[in-house]
Amino acid sequence: MISNTVPTLEIPHAAVMLIAEDNDGHAALIQRNLKRCGCTNTCLRFRDGQEVLDFLVKVSKSTVPKTMDPHILFLDGCMPKMTGQEVLRHIQARRALQTIPLTIVTTTDDAQELKFFQALGCTHHLKKPVEIPALRQIFMQWPLDHSSPTQG
Repeated sequence: MISNTVPTLEIPHAAVMLIAEDNDGHAALIQRNLKRCGCTNTCLRFRDGQEVLDFLVKVSKSTVPKTMDPHILFLDGCMPKMTGQEVLRHIQARRALQTIPLTIVTTTDDAQELKFFQALGCTHHLKKPVEIPALRQIFMQWPLDHSSPTQG
């Protein structure tokens, strides 16, 4: 008998999933596949690069206890107001943000473009449409047990 259940991801409950994606369908697919993997963590959606960067800067400057720090950022490479590349440059320029695990979400497999994103601090790549096996692979590679990734 073949099981249709997907093993649950082991992600600390306090980890917040940030999804910076201007396309409603792609954002919904990421959230849906996170849930299908058993992720019950808070997901926050941002529709453009400026919006997610403003949030990250605000959280990094907050004196509120860091239990709701963003832990994981899924960043669309091409968004309005500020591209994924521009967001990455700003993140790398702020020490307090440099430890956030970053995954670029794109429609490309172009090696040059992916190397460029990697040079900007992106540790992982997901190709659209985001599928459960690829998502699970990324989570298995991340050290997600640190308590406050935006401190620094």
